[in-house]
Amino acid sequence: MNFPAPPALMSGEQYRESLRRLRPKVFVDGHRVESVADEPLLRPGVNAIALTYDFALKPEYETLMTAVQHTSGKRVNRLSHIDTGPQDLLNKLEMVRLLCQETGCAQRYLTHDAVNAIGQVAARLDDAKGTRDNTAKFLEFLHRVQDQDLTLGVAMTDAKGDRSLRPHQQANVDTYVHVVERNAKGIVISGTKAIVTGAPYVHELLVMPCRNMGAEDADFAVCCSVPVDVPGLTIVARPAGRPGEKVEHGEALFSRKYGQTTAVCIFDRVFVPWENVFYAGDWEHSGQLTYSYATHHRHTCIAARAGFGDLLIGAGALMCEANGFDPGRESHLREQMVELIKITEGFYACGVAGSVYAKADEHSGSFMPDPVFVNIGKLLLSTQIYDMHRIAHYVSGGLIVSLPGPDEDHNPETAARLADVLRANPAVPYEQRIQTARFLEDLTAGYQGGWYSLISLHGGGSPAAMKQEIWRNYPVGSKVDLVERLLERGLSEDPARPITRNRQAGKCCDMGCGAPGQPVMVDLPKPRR
Repeated sequence: MNFPAPPALMSGEQYRESLRRLRPKVFVDGHRVESVADEPLLRPGVNAIALTYDFALKPEYETLMTAVQHTSGKRVNRLSHIDTGPQDLLNKLEMVRLLCQETGCAQRYLTHDAVNAIGQVAARLDDAKGTRDNTAKFLEFLHRVQDQDLTLGVAMTDAKGDRSLRPHQQANVDTYVHVVERNAKGIVISGTKAIVTGAPYVHELLVMPCRNMGAEDADFAVCCSVPVDVPGLTIVARPAGRPGEKVEHGEALFSRKYGQTTAVCIFDRVFVPWENVFYAGDWEHSGQLTYSYATHHRHTCIAARAGFGDLLIGAGALMCEANGFDPGRESHLREQMVELIKITEGFYACGVAGSVYAKADEHSGSFMPDPVFVNIGKLLLSTQIYDMHRIAHYVSGGLIVSLPGPDEDHNPETAARLADVLRANPAVPYEQRIQTARFLEDLTAGYQGGWYSLISLHGGGSPAAMKQEIWRNYPVGSKVDLVERLLERGLSEDPARPITRNRQAGKCCDMGCGAPGQPVMVDLPKPRR
């Protein structure tokens, strides 16, 4: 098939150069950052996003990392692509898993989740108002993002203040981002967004509401895009990963290279022109935007954490080998490794099911993954991430807790002796055993391990929110009908009966899940040895 000529997809180095042209007001560990692309404390995060650019230029990953945008006919990075069917969602899963196998957390997938959600709500607004203006504005924005190959951050979670109060009831109104002024040219916003992933090293921030708003909260129902260096925006960030630190057992082998930052973003009378405002005051649609984004993002998180699971599976197997064990022969190790595989592939399978059973949004026509499977998968990974760490510790043995520091490798009084006594499998050199142990320590027992646990638990919403969505969307009424029919008690059509409100005749459409011979996913090339 002949594809249209691609837009100017950037390389990782071109992405870094694009950051150097920006001048955001960023603070990390108490000091002002002059250039986010060259700041050592942010470098692991920049490296992670740079990989999403480099992989898109690899011929072997082209079909996975890029897609043809149906509204423009151009081939774009899939991380800014609008999903038009289950195939797109499945390939997005594989893409994110691939990226997170390398980086732990690729971060740029937030761009995908947000633009898909905003596009759906733009169409919903048009249908409610009888126009096409909102979709036209969104597509103009989307095509600019795709043509310039931009990375967008998502500023969604507000500081919130007193959680028991609505936004308009807060003693400090700036705990939520809100509109403070409207004029012919645009709007002015103030307030605070917290937990903004990758904020210092994105090109623009998408400001989105974090909850369903009421009429009294209309000023807080705002969705817009702002450049990361817009006047009035201050970004207070934490380091990305553990660059340059000499932790207990030496330099962090993984998080010195790849990591992520989160930031608090303070908006102080930031001006946003109307062309970058997707809605302001349309409080009736804030809940739908939050729901759409959360569903897309939880689907993506499944793939991200599966990539992390791949790292633990590989490192766990290497530790078994280095310790002199074959999990195929040692039943207690085999059981633990299979449990780790079951957890990882179990929640990933929910992502696959969510893709296969995806449905077209009734307003935009773009596809939404099935919310039940998506929320089950995200709930599983959120709660089982701690089991994944425990299993990795079990199969690794106790070496991690007593690792010598790397300086001992060069100590003439200890190096030879340590290499002799801390070697287990004669076929695995001491250096390799220690290196794998330090790698696992970084991923599971140090700062980075705690970080991945925390973002897995709360990223994309709390487990309580996922349980609420599962119950809200699951067709319990259909199961009730089944049992009542078998008991020959008749079927109830009472709309006031809580347990039968949600019914679903079947998930598949009349035509099945795909046309015969239709490609669903593209296999990645086998790794060269």
